[in-house]
Amino acid sequence: MRALQYIRQSPVLIVSLVALVAATAGTAAATSGSGNAPRAHAASNVLRGPRGFRGPRGFRGPRGFTGPQGGQGARGAVGPSDGFVKSQPAATGLTAGSDTTVAQLSLTPDSNYIVTAATELGNTSGTANLVSCTLLENSNPIGGGSAYLPALNVFAQTVTLTAATTGGNIKLSCNPESAGQARNSVITAIRVGALHTQ
Repeated sequence: MRALQYIRQSPVLIVSLVALVAATAGTAAATSGSGNAPRAHAASNVLRGPRGFRGPRGFRGPRGFTGPQGGQGARGAVGPSDGFVKSQPAATGLTAGSDTTVAQLSLTPDSNYIVTAATELGNTSGTANLVSCTLLENSNPIGGGSAYLPALNVFAQTVTLTAATTGGNIKLSCNPESAGQARNSVITAIRVGALHTQ
């Protein structure tokens, strides 16, 4: 009873007790919260270290096997061509039993050409007449044909010959059984990229 009376009579003692209780409670709170707070604080402030240097590039591996060959592509466009023409419109006399040149055309050798030759034939003998014509490459026959002319002195038939050649001197000659004539003779040549013989 005396202690309680003393407490009541001593304000200094009461203030000291209150301060002691408050200090004890603060220490307990700090102790109970210290388990996670520092760890969380440390985790939120972790710094990333500097990035390392890139290492040297590795060696190139061996070359792979060659794949299978692809299919053949589409055929390309045909290249440009050249044309050559020799015309002989005037009449040329044909001697019986002789080869007479009625037109000729010079072509650059060692190339490929398609050649067409034509001539209009007439009779001057008054009798039926067979005329044979030949297309020649440097005196070598590459085409030939004939026409039968009636016993009339008129231009009654046309002979047309076509052949392939590699160039040179191209001639059209005609040989009648009896006297005759040739007119409007022409040789046409077209240079091509390639010749395909079948």
